[in-house]
Parts: sequence; structure tokens; C-alpha cells
Amino acid sequence: MMKIMLKDYLNPNQGRIFTVLILTGILSVASGLTFIKGATSATAKLSLETSNEVLKASANTPSNNLQNKLPASVKNAVLQAASKRLQQPISQLRIIEFQQQTWRDGCLELANADEFCTQALVPGWRVVVGIGEQTLVYHTNQTGSALRLNEKASSTPLAPVQIPVSELPPPLAGHVVFRQISSGGFAGITYETVLLKDGQLIRVRIGDANDSERSVRRVSVQQVQQFLRSLERSKFSKFKNLSYPAPSGAADFITYTLTSQEGTVQYNDISRNNLPKNLQAAVKAWNDLIASAK
Repeated sequence: MMKIMLKDYLNPNQGRIFTVLILTGILSVASGLTFIKGATSATAKLSLETSNEVLKASANTPSNNLQNKLPASVKNAVLQAASKRLQQPISQLRIIEFQQQTWRDGCLELANADEFCTQALVPGWRVVVGIGEQTLVYHTNQTGSALRLNEKASSTPLAPVQIPVSELPPPLAGHVVFRQISSGGFAGITYETVLLKDGQLIRVRIGDANDSERSVRRVSVQQVQQFLRSLERSKFSKFKNLSYPAPSGAADFITYTLTSQEGTVQYNDISRNNLPKNLQAAVKAWNDLIASAK
């Protein structure tokens, strides 16, 4: 019906004008759609680029900024406790790391002997405080109003004392590279283990008149040289004639006296993990060498 009416009432010129109007409208709609599509694409691209920049910025954010996430009450409580224990001003301490934890009991999973702990989940934090080579690990609740020191996880290097000259073992013979004397423990037996330049590892029990417990094993000359280089890397000579004593009241521990051509150092088995890191590395290198002997 519409087609008939248009045909009847529109002359040819009017028809052409009408056709142009229709085509113009179609082009306008198409142009609009193209603009919308382009704008949408540009917006998506901008959004993606912005997101990538945010992620990149987050990835490059220094770790120190993460301390802003640790509640101030927890931070202050831990630093005050560490300051008191280490006898150091808070300004000298730093928070090395922290993470949220959910402890399984009211004692923050650090119950004392014969202590009753409520069996309840306690949200909180694990915070590590450090100064030099010392680190203290604390368990806290969510606000820091309750906190406990995890002594096993903490590392507090021992203060060494000078070994009196009268107590130093004899110097090594020229063909001996290293010597360990171990004494104490439950049995109170003393053993001496020496490493020779040719790779022999000889172990004897001091006081054994029949020399019945003597054992001779061997490592390669290359292993001997590697061990000597490890002593140099760990600066073993830096600990010359120093002793790292056992904690007061400790019993049944074994004392190790290690001697190189450059000097002697002494420590005990229960305090090994609290030795300076370089000395721990030297002890490990020695124990690894003994374990590899055949």
C-alpha cells in the first residue's frame, strides 16, 4: 500500500530526493556504527594497556613497600619485643619478612612444656626481625596483643671467646691438612680425625692403648684441594683461636676442635646452627668431605 501511495504522489524529482535522503540516513547509521566500533576498540586497547602498566608497576614495587600491609600494632609489638631481647634500639632493627598465618591453637603453635592451649584457630602473623646475622621469628595474633618467639626458627650467632694458649692443641705436622678433635657426649669419648695431603682420612680414639678403633679411609687429592679452597672462601682463618661455647646449663654436648695450618676454632654440636654463616660453611665442607670418604 505504501509503495502505491509513494508511486502515486511522488514525481520523479521527488523520488530522487527521497532516495538520496534514505541513502544518506543509511550512510549516517553505518558511519555511527563504525565510530562506535572504533571507540570501543580504542577503549579496550587503552584499558588493556592501562592494566598491563598497573601489573608491571605492581611487579616492580620494592619489597619494602609491602610493610605498609603489616598492621602497625603488630609491627610495633614485634620490634619492642625484639629490642628488649637483643638489647638493641628499635632503630637498628628491621623487619625482614612477614606473612599472614592461621595458628592452630591459642598458644600460636608455640606451647611451653605442660602448657594447656585452647584448641581454636587464631588468625595472625609470622614476622621475622633481623639485625646483622641475627634473626628472631615471632608468632603473633591479628593485632599483636599476643606474640611468642619461635626460638627454634630464630638464629642468634654466639659471642666467641678466645681460647687460652695453654688449651690450644699442638700445631699440625707438615703433611697434615686438617684435624678434628671431638670430645664429650654421653660416653665422654675423644676421637681425633686427620686429613693428609695425599687424601688419607685417619680416625683414632684418644686413650685407646691397643689402637683398636683406628680407621683409614681416603678421598682424592682433587677433593683435598677443593676442601682447602672452601676454607679460603669461608675465611676460616678469620676465626683463629676462637671458641663458641655451649649455652649455660647445657649438658651431654660434643665439643669439636678444628685445626688448619692457619689456626684453631672450637664449637659444639648443640650450637652449630648459631655459628656465623662462614664458619657454618666451613664445618659443612668438612663434614661433606668425611661423608664422601671411602
